[in-house]
Amino acid sequence: VFARPILINLPERTERLADSLAELGRATGRPVEVDRDVHLIRPRRFTDAGGFTNPGYRSNLDAHLQAARLARDGGHERVLVLEDDVAFGPVWVAWGTGLVEQLTDRPWDLANLGYLDEWGEAPTTPDGAVPGSQSPSLVDGAGWARFSGRVNGAHAYFLHRRVLDDWIDHLETVLHGEPGDDLRGPMPSDGAINTFFWINPDRIRLLATPNPAGTRPTRSDIAPGSLDRLPVIGRLAEVARRWYRRLRPQAINYR
Repeated sequence: VFARPILINLPERTERLADSLAELGRATGRPVEVDRDVHLIRPRRFTDAGGFTNPGYRSNLDAHLQAARLARDGGHERVLVLEDDVAFGPVWVAWGTGLVEQLTDRPWDLANLGYLDEWGEAPTTPDGAVPGSQSPSLVDGAGWARFSGRVNGAHAYFLHRRVLDDWIDHLETVLHGEPGDDLRGPMPSDGAINTFFWINPDRIRLLATPNPAGTRPTRSDIAPGSLDRLPVIGRLAEVARRWYRRLRPQAINYR
């Protein structure tokens, strides 16, 4: 029903790739391998910010554009796009299969499996029964809700084939847009998701609720902290984060 997930990962971040494959293995209950089970997108490195806050944001948005093109050119009906800091939580363990099955039974264009609710706008309960559906959107308390507000995070979302051409056009516009344009100018990938649905209110965006997929604490390549910019200390800080995640899995950010 769904194509192989597309995973965005920088070649030098081998530890994030290993952690992501392990995370997907836990989520699916079986070993996960590159090529056999997931497609890899290797982001391009830009030295010029090109109107973005820094080159990392430009590189990240370009990687999501590559993922959308891969989905379109592969003729995929439905595909999951993941960033390599994704983490699947208790909601996924309990209701993940039901959540995915619901996406075969209702209309949608983009469905956020994971997000960060910085503005408190995310729905707290799923929609009720979907008109024309043979089953309700609610599965034991977890389901999907139509959404047109703001959330952060582009670490886990489904794309439907019918939206791909318009979604690719939007990302290309953002990648080459005018700085200061709040709808179509350079912005982070999650911002581009938000503005796409403000520009196209007829398109259907869903949010899984409760949130099944968060982000692991790890060094950001988009906006690294001051310690992460120091070669030796940065590596030690990343090792410390990995041990912290093992000892305190609740540190994963879901909201």
